[in-house]
Amino acid sequence: MTTPSGDPSSPMLTTAETMLASRLEVIKPLASSIAERKRLQALVDSADKEYSAAYAAASAAGWTADELRRMGAEEPTRRLPGRPKGSRTRRTRSGAEDVTETTSS
Repeated sequence: MTTPSGDPSSPMLTTAETMLASRLEVIKPLASSIAERKRLQALVDSADKEYSAAYAAASAAGWTADELRRMGAEEPTRRLPGRPKGSRTRRTRSGAEDVTETTSS
């Protein structure tokens, strides 16, 4: 930005531009760092999704959380969408109307 030399506010604008330029120089690396963090976070998010799916597949195949942990696989912090993990014990209700019989063929 150039200002006419005869303008009485010219020294003021020149000083402001100089001060602003030095402040902008500090922002450039910050902007680059923010962009890099966003890029890396997207990669981590993608890896977390893949890891969660692989962990869920291992669990579905019969591996217990303890077995997976002993092999170095930590339980994912993010779970895949779907039913929440509940206890694997079967809940029974009391009362005659809730009793079911199992017959074998």
